[in-house]
Amino acid sequence: MTAKLAETQLWQHNLISLIRSGLFLRAETRLSHGLFTVVGVYSDESTSAPLAKYSDPRRAEDAANIVNRLAAVPPMVEAN
Repeated sequence: MTAKLAETQLWQHNLISLIRSGLFLRAETRLSHGLFTVVGVYSDESTSAPLAKYSDPRRAEDAANIVNRLAAVPPMVEAN
């Protein structure tokens, strides 16, 4: 249980950094070594390291959709 919590926190931290960079366009799912990964796509079309890995493609798609919704919300002024 602790490892899963730590992985979630690391994933959230990486996601926030990626979105705040201002270069984030969208999240996509990719297949890598038999796992479905969620990666961030930058404005120059390069991709981030995998943010999350899933064995179920539906979970990966759900995660990518959530990331894309989070990125669409403008950051709060207090976040600066």
